[in-house]
Amino acid sequence: MIKRIEKIVLLPDIHYPHHNREAVKAVFQFVEWFKPDTAVILGDGLEMEAVNHWQREKGNRKFLEGKRLLTEYEGFDNEILTPLDKLCEPSDRRRKKPRKIFMGGNHEHWINGLFAKFPEFIGMLEPEVALHLKERGWEWIPFMVNKNNGVNRGIVQFGKLSVFHGQHWNKFHASKTADEYSKSCAYAHTHDIQFHTKVFADNVGYHTAQSIGCLCNRNPVFKWGKANRWVHAFGVLFIQDDGYSNLYEPIIVRGKFVFAGKLFDGNK
Repeated sequence: MIKRIEKIVLLPDIHYPHHNREAVKAVFQFVEWFKPDTAVILGDGLEMEAVNHWQREKGNRKFLEGKRLLTEYEGFDNEILTPLDKLCEPSDRRRKKPRKIFMGGNHEHWINGLFAKFPEFIGMLEPEVALHLKERGWEWIPFMVNKNNGVNRGIVQFGKLSVFHGQHWNKFHASKTADEYSKSCAYAHTHDIQFHTKVFADNVGYHTAQSIGCLCNRNPVFKWGKANRWVHAFGVLFIQDDGYSNLYEPIIVRGKFVFAGKLFDGNK
């Protein structure tokens, strides 16, 4: 008999300030209704434009004009983080305060490129420092984790499911991810939805890899108007007490989606 089911919301690739406002608003409505046990910002919550190494290496001074890292932090705090903090505050004293996890993505990792040139700023400008995540009850999981045996990707384990930002961008990234990991996993990074099952001929079991879309605008400048597979979506994860999970991906179309027969509309 299942004793308890843990409810988790996974918020992929917000890329503030290039987030899709209607999609984010609809998801925030869902968070208020769903009352998750855990809320996860699944990497690339911030765009980090002021430390965009691609544009800096090109010498694109026009792109970098007016970009300020602390301004982006302030806007993200006001429009994303503080509203999430309020949504995660339990209205019922009997309800346990939700766990809050902020996972760094490759965009948050860009700050380390700045530190490589200006190490004197270490400890001052990191997202986890500037946003006071620890003081606000957020767990910070960096994109890359330094351990005794080298550098590993930041991963959070929910039951038998591994959750991380993601690392591949090829056409069949779910297949490649399933080949590289020995257990089921969910990830962001690719901004699209894919699902792949890895099976074994000797019946030792199987595992899956699943990407869960994005919450950013789907037509960024760097794509030059080209078609892409990006999908507005997020993850609704249920973990059973035996560690097995079910992951659902509500697809958001024009700021709206339906879950459990209820409409969530970010246009209102």
